[in-house]
Amino acid sequence: MLYFAYGSNLDPDQMRSRCPESRVVGLAMLRDHRLTFPLYSEFWGGGAAGVSHAHGSTVWGVLYELSDDDLAKLDQYEGWRGVGDHHNLYDRDTVTVELTRPDDGSVPRRVRAYTYLARTLNPTPPSRRYLDVVLKGARHHRLPPEYVEALAAVEVGSETA
Repeated sequence: MLYFAYGSNLDPDQMRSRCPESRVVGLAMLRDHRLTFPLYSEFWGGGAAGVSHAHGSTVWGVLYELSDDDLAKLDQYEGWRGVGDHHNLYDRDTVTVELTRPDDGSVPRRVRAYTYLARTLNPTPPSRRYLDVVLKGARHHRLPPEYVEALAAVEVGSETA
């Protein structure tokens, strides 16, 4: 199954440790959304990424192919317990993304993929440590330079963890 990563799961080392069977399909963009930090993470000591509707904005990320085992592991990491569970930190839902630079040489196309949508609980600026992981992944996958610059300009909070 396909998964659209836009936050710390852009980091190839993190994805390899969380989902060892995952395979990068290519770069993708989620139109009419913007990157937000709606959820406080004790692990990261600041805000964790989410996306929200924003006409005309785009969130860039990476499309992965996941095995069933990888998806189950990712559900645990993302705090998703099941459909409709009120304890979910993120809801797993499908979105339509535009695969813009497929790694397999295929033609760019629109595809449906799972992603995790943070519930707005406690909007908080990300920690420097978290943002650096997102930036590491964005640079590794060569997301568009203007998008990487916008990520680098995100104001960080002080780490509390």
